[in-house]
Amino acid sequence: MRKLDVLMLKSFVGPLVLTTAVANFILLIQYLLKYFDDFVGKNLGFTVFAELLFYFSLNMLQIALPLGVLLASLMAFGNLGENFELTAIKSSGISLLRVLRPIFLFVFVLSIGAFFFNNYTIPAANLKAYSLLYDIKHTKPALDIKAGSFYNGIPNYSIKAKEKLPDGKTLLDVIIYDHISGRGNKTVILADSCRMYPILDDRYLKLELYRGHYYSEEPDAESNIDRFYRTEYGRMDMVFSLASFDLKRRKEELFQNNRQMKNISELTYDIDSFKIMKLKQKANFIQTTSRYFDFHMKNKGTILRKGMVVKDSVDTIENLNSVEASMFPLNIFKQQKPLSQKRIEKLDSLIKEDDETPNELPQQRVIEDVLITDLDILEAKRYASKLAATNIDTLGWAYLEKILLAKNKYQKPIVSEALNKSRNIKVNLNSAKTRMYQTRKDLSLYTIEMQKKYALALACILMFLIGAPLGAIIKKGGLGVPTILAIFFFIIYYLFTSIGEKQAKEGAMDPYIAAWMSDAILLPFGLFFLRQARIDARIFEVDAYLVWIEKLKRRFARNDNKA
Repeated sequence: MRKLDVLMLKSFVGPLVLTTAVANFILLIQYLLKYFDDFVGKNLGFTVFAELLFYFSLNMLQIALPLGVLLASLMAFGNLGENFELTAIKSSGISLLRVLRPIFLFVFVLSIGAFFFNNYTIPAANLKAYSLLYDIKHTKPALDIKAGSFYNGIPNYSIKAKEKLPDGKTLLDVIIYDHISGRGNKTVILADSCRMYPILDDRYLKLELYRGHYYSEEPDAESNIDRFYRTEYGRMDMVFSLASFDLKRRKEELFQNNRQMKNISELTYDIDSFKIMKLKQKANFIQTTSRYFDFHMKNKGTILRKGMVVKDSVDTIENLNSVEASMFPLNIFKQQKPLSQKRIEKLDSLIKEDDETPNELPQQRVIEDVLITDLDILEAKRYASKLAATNIDTLGWAYLEKILLAKNKYQKPIVSEALNKSRNIKVNLNSAKTRMYQTRKDLSLYTIEMQKKYALALACILMFLIGAPLGAIIKKGGLGVPTILAIFFFIIYYLFTSIGEKQAKEGAMDPYIAAWMSDAILLPFGLFFLRQARIDARIFEVDAYLVWIEKLKRRFARNDNKA
């Protein structure tokens, strides 16, 4: 058995290394082609590109590894089946599950290693790669003065040459505008010809100007008119610094807040922060909006306090000393102050007076005099039942006239005031909607990023469960059929992963479902192929289906004869 395990591991590890390297290279080239225009003409050197390729190759390895496992398992078991080695092993009484066991244990350990690689190495590699990519994208292209057009790559200078000779160093009819003084085109240099070449390890550019004139306008301290100077020369040398063309490396700390540069513990902390921020945004919206309403969100037995959220009703006596935020799933409790004897006597006198004069809208008077004066929740609950018995018709003229008189007392037009409040509510609602949408979007993206570290590691096991039984069924080795099948299942995996991320980003799908959807879809395929391989099913042979169709025809024929 030990020799069998060594044989299976040897037949799998070799193709795994090869296919993973090839898949990583293909994915790397495909990814970097998006930034091809940012690399051209910048003369960055081999070391910079080698560093960038190395970091991005580590990034692509998390995707290339499952694809390599799928392709290697297809090739390994396809070769064993094609050479009848798998048939010989089965004929000796060894089951397929026993044959798969050593490779499965190897892939299981590989998946654990892939998880730690995704959690610790990938964030560090992403930080290096994307910070370097950002620096490359903001690096100036190499010096390239073209004939007939101004070149502004050198800071504070504009250079134009009518003609550029094939040697790439000689320019004819040169015009140079000097903008160092910052006063416009006050200094102009003309030359019949010019030779340019770099000096001091390409850190400076030297121009040798021949047969030309130097024109300048200098301010005159004694007059408002500038003095004009013209100088004729036979040769003049100008030296320009090329420091602006160098690759400037920025601090990596500027890119650490991106979700791709964080491990699971950091992502978990950020996810909790986003959840708290989301709840605070809801509470803040309720608090800021309620002040625009005169009656809504101010029902009987309800008080709005600073820093708290309105509760629509208090259900039990035990909850009288607390206010619950019933508009989102978080309970906020605050202990209330005990009633003073003076305030209780004041309430008793108000209720007694209102009972004797019911036509003066006692409920409104008590609400205005009690609730609006910041009476706490226990007082409101105590007298809410008494106020409910007055049965005031809020649509009656008496009630409306009293409200109108109260409004006119402060000389505020009702319609314009209501319109202004409605506009303010709309502005607050749109602003809160935008903030909450962005918070929810960030929460989904961070959740997906965290769950992908687990899902990509588990994908190695799922790809093995698909590739190994499938290779034993098709019995075809090499790079032909296994490559086609591997690409097919990898496209399915990548497609559903992309769809899930997009749907979760828009809020149409739970981020946990989006992250695990691809693995959940491929798992039934793996279990199905494993079952078919155990019973030596010929699901990819046309003859098996022809025999099944022929049996079905015979059964229908017998039924027709009996009829």
